[in-house]
Amino acid sequence: MNRTLFRIGLALASVGLLFGISRPDENDAPKTVPFNAASEAKKHAPTPDEILQGLKEFYRKTARPDGSFQPGIDPDYRGMSDAAYSDLAAVTYAVTVHKTFGWKLPHEEKTIEFLLSRQKPNGDFFNVAGTVSPESPEGRTYNTTQGLVALHALGRKPRHNPLPVFEAILKEDYKQLPAYSTSFFPLAYLCVGQPIPEKADRGIRALMVQDDTGYSNNHVAATFHASHYYRLVGEDTPRAKEMVARILRDQKPNGSWFLNMPARDRHATFDAVFTLRHEGKNSPECRAAISKAAAWAISCRNPDGGFGHYPGSASDADANYFQVGTLVMAGVLKPLDPLPPDAHLLSWGHLLPVVEKRERSPLLSVALPDWVSSVAFSPDGDRLAIGSADGIARIIDPQTGRELAKCSGHEDVLAAVAFHPAGKLLATGSYDHDAAIWDASTGKRLHRLIGHRGSVMSVAFSPDKTTLATASIDQTIKLWDVATGQLKKTLTGHKSWVNSLAYRTNGDWLVSGSSDGTIIVWSMKTATPIRTIDATKGEVRSVALSADGTYLATGLRYGTVMIWSMADWKDPVTLAGQGDMCAVAFSPNGKLLATTEGDWNRGGLVKIRDMATGNSVGRFEHTGEIISVAFSNGSDVIATGGADKTVRLWKLATGSR
Repeated sequence: MNRTLFRIGLALASVGLLFGISRPDENDAPKTVPFNAASEAKKHAPTPDEILQGLKEFYRKTARPDGSFQPGIDPDYRGMSDAAYSDLAAVTYAVTVHKTFGWKLPHEEKTIEFLLSRQKPNGDFFNVAGTVSPESPEGRTYNTTQGLVALHALGRKPRHNPLPVFEAILKEDYKQLPAYSTSFFPLAYLCVGQPIPEKADRGIRALMVQDDTGYSNNHVAATFHASHYYRLVGEDTPRAKEMVARILRDQKPNGSWFLNMPARDRHATFDAVFTLRHEGKNSPECRAAISKAAAWAISCRNPDGGFGHYPGSASDADANYFQVGTLVMAGVLKPLDPLPPDAHLLSWGHLLPVVEKRERSPLLSVALPDWVSSVAFSPDGDRLAIGSADGIARIIDPQTGRELAKCSGHEDVLAAVAFHPAGKLLATGSYDHDAAIWDASTGKRLHRLIGHRGSVMSVAFSPDKTTLATASIDQTIKLWDVATGQLKKTLTGHKSWVNSLAYRTNGDWLVSGSSDGTIIVWSMKTATPIRTIDATKGEVRSVALSADGTYLATGLRYGTVMIWSMADWKDPVTLAGQGDMCAVAFSPNGKLLATTEGDWNRGGLVKIRDMATGNSVGRFEHTGEIISVAFSNGSDVIATGGADKTVRLWKLATGSR
């Protein structure tokens, strides 16, 4: 096929598509030329300079005197995808492309005036033309984000504060938005100069549910927005490895991605390339896939200098950005050098730098076969014990994640782990009703502790090294001789599950927390209660004592932490949270308190607070409920374990400990 016939074929296909979408329909089948366009494009590929000159010509012809832009060359063309959805899209994407390459807009001041005129006093940006209702949550989210992105790129602030728009939507309506709306929120907040609020952040994370392939909603668009979201907040993307593997698997031979026909994603190739670039660790497979995608994007270029969403489709303002963004990420088109200010906020991340270690990434992340119930550092901090629902306790090197020993023998979920003060022994408690003492070096079981009639939920060694305390859902606490494994005493007093134990540093008290809502302080001299505290009508999930014996912290079900001064036990401090407060822990010097919160199948959060001021000095997150937390003795590191089957180690802020 010669070059003339190729161009005629593209033109005819464009004309046919143009007259077929006067009212865009997401269920229409893609119109393509009847041959391999990507292959032909490679034979006749334009140079980067030709692509850029063509784009300039397209924008010259589509620029309106009022500063806005037509969605296509034909003034009657109503656009496709974003350009059909809202008439703000064509303007924002024109601004984005011009700023990417350092071009002056045809009527830049008029474009600024146009954007400012599209904001209401309540903060909303609105569309006049397009299929979305400007009053709907979708329209308000979309238009306001696009308006903020464009003005930010132009170095101008909106006339009115836009944050009330998002605050209102984030109360409830955000839950009903399309799955490809998630990263709008951190992008909009960052354009205003603020991080997304913590509560909103957690709510949106709860919507980004992934399947075993790492995909959200079985679609590359929602998956891209998850990757973009985590990139904007500076965290590692969950299941990134699985996500990349599926994207590579789903690429078509021509280099594109079309998924879930007929309700396909017209931006699928951009979405896939972004995700491969940021999650693929620059692997040869990812580089090859991105190169194929770039060839396909070039095949979507038309003689008028613009790009269509597919080979042979009409040039479209929306398609221009996503095809050009693909070519920029692939290295075919070179952006302005140096990059424009806040390049990472220029639309959907085509200029986001690839980083090896993200700002809020863990030092180490260890995947487990099942959910993680408990973590504990050895006294010298050079080992970390992990209890998992697969019934096994693993001891790892916290620097590398290398497994040092494995304690196997329990027949059900392993609920608790604790190192002996000398570091040579490990205690475990299990849903199989047993506790055990192990050699921490070899993983050999030394004593099987049989006697509880229910799951063993917590284990704690006494500071004098002679006694192991175990707590069970059978409402009892048992005290065992460490050397012999013999039962010394059974403590009774709780009326429901005993969930957590903690010894005072001098060993004179043992504190227990129960699902009956009480905390009991036991004298170890007499093995009797010396104080019972009615903490809650719900459950006490965890207890922790500061090293100096000054404070008792408890984590309660349904979102509350309470802290007592043990000098007078009066007027406890209450800290509100969300979900269950599964774990609390003091730093070894007692200056910091870590609290975890979360709900099953939702993202979990660890907050680190300064005990002197109550201020937050750190927060770390999992994609599942965080069930356990532990401070390392002698380093600025904490470990967290959760329902997402991972253990993560985090670096605390310098000096915070």
